[in-house]
Parts: sequence; structure tokens; C-alpha cells
Amino acid sequence: MTDIGQVLPSLGPSGHRRRAEDGAESLGAHVEGPFLSPGKNGIHNPEVLIAANDVNDLIQCYGLVNFCKNQTPPDRMPIKMITAAPEVGNMLSLIPVIQSQNILYSIGHSDATYEQAMAAVSNGATMITHMFNAMRPFYHRHPGIFGLLGQFEQHRPYYGIIADGIHLHPTSIQIAYNAHPAGMILVTDAMKLCGMPDGVYEWTNGDQIVKKGAMLTLEGSEKLAGSSATLIECVNNFRRWAGAKTVEAIAAVTETPAKMLGIFDRKGTLAPGADADLVVLGEDRPADGDMGTLTVDQVWKFGVKVFDKEKA
Repeated sequence: MTDIGQVLPSLGPSGHRRRAEDGAESLGAHVEGPFLSPGKNGIHNPEVLIAANDVNDLIQCYGLVNFCKNQTPPDRMPIKMITAAPEVGNMLSLIPVIQSQNILYSIGHSDATYEQAMAAVSNGATMITHMFNAMRPFYHRHPGIFGLLGQFEQHRPYYGIIADGIHLHPTSIQIAYNAHPAGMILVTDAMKLCGMPDGVYEWTNGDQIVKKGAMLTLEGSEKLAGSSATLIECVNNFRRWAGAKTVEAIAAVTETPAKMLGIFDRKGTLAPGADADLVVLGEDRPADGDMGTLTVDQVWKFGVKVFDKEKA
């Protein structure tokens, strides 16, 4: 088992404890790698990237108890989703194996062609990790992974969009949303430096990350190292850039990801019987009557208020 496998148990679902005072709840780990394209690795060290030839490579990397559903109680399964490049090794044929363990497969950090991406969806891929970033770019004769959004509904996966104002041009977000509004999931790609002052911080393997506002870069390069934007910032950006209604922006961070994860019966909804995880939003409106800025006024977990802006 690799270091990833040793860490994964601590990232598993925490909802079985049902303690509102614990704050944020883990729904399971999203494992982004190491089965990635060496040419689309972002800041992932190329030396740790590997190709999976059969299921044993997945088990050796993630660990038997973390990957196989018959080794761990269903509500404790550490891995919820794996991002991998379908064109690397035999990953394309392993997607059904991953899916059979109740683990979602997402296309990402990939140089896949449109045809390879279509094959991945046919084999069970249901998500695209940070659309446009770390993937083959769209070209009018070779649409790449983005071309999946032009397919019929049954072939269009969900997709994440980083709306921090750095990873993507606002028009790219508009194009993606107009192509498949029901599939958009706003994500922050935020690292542990979110909320920290600007400066230089230790990363891994002796590398360092430079933080300037929401932008994080690997020191000595222009490679983006995630983001430090907050989710409410991404929601506000999306409202402005895509001209989206507030209800549409909120759905992209509640209802849609819950549907993607298969937990819409208890998350992302106000239906009776669902978890009472609530965010109460306010809006700071400018004097000229232009679009305001949404603010987080209260946060409730399992029906218990855990944050109140007026008392913070």
C-alpha cells in the first residue's frame, strides 16, 4: 500500500458520528491521481504518476480496505471518487471495475481525445474534473473532452468549473454552462492556504507555493497550484459572468453535486427527512441597484446553528 492508502481511512465519511460541533462533514475522499497523464499533470510530481494495467495496480496504490467495498462497511468506504486519465495504461477498461466498488470515476488531468472521452463515458465515467484545465484544449476539428457537453443528455457527464477568476476566462464558463447547465458544479479547487495571508508556503518534496490573493503558483514557475478562493466567491463570480439567477448559482453548489454523488435524498435538498445542513445567505446591494454580493450569514449543521455572522 502506498502513502495514499495509509492516509485514506482518515478521509472517509464522517457523517456516521452526526456531531454538528465537528463542523464540515466528509462524504469521502476524491482521489485525484496518481493515474494521470504525464503531459497534463499540473503540479503533480511526474515521478509519482503511474499507469494502471489491471485492478491489482489500483488495489496496490489505494489499499484493499480502501478500494474494495466488501472490505469496509458501506458508510465508511474512504474513496468516493477517483479522477484519472482514461487514455493512460488500461484505465479505460478499469472504469467499470471502479464503478463496481461504488466509486465514481471522473475524467481529469487527461490528454484524452474526444473519442477516448466518449469511450470513458460509455464505460461509466460520470464526471469531468475541472473542465478546461489540465486537459487537451478544444479545437474545432478535435473537440476533446469538452466535446462531451455537445452530446445527447445520456452522454453528458457532470463537470466541475473553477470560477475563481484565474483558472478560466468568464466566457469559457458561459460557454460550458450554456452547453450543459444541468451538469455544472462550481468548485473552488481550494488548498489549505485558503484564508491565509499572501506569502511563500511549504508544499511537498521540498517545493514551495506562492500565494498572491486567490492565485497559488508553484514557486519558480507559472503553474497553478489549486486556488484559495472561497465557494461563496465562486458563486458570486458565476452569477456575474454567466448572468445566472441566484437559484441557478446555488443549485450548482448544492443540488447538482448532490445528484452527481448520488446522495440527493439527504444532501442538497430541503426535502423532509434530508440532513438539515443549511446556509443562510444575505446580499450586499450597491447603491446603484446593480447586482449585489451574496454573503454567508448563518451555517447550520444537522439542524444546529454552527455559525452566525452577527456573532462572529
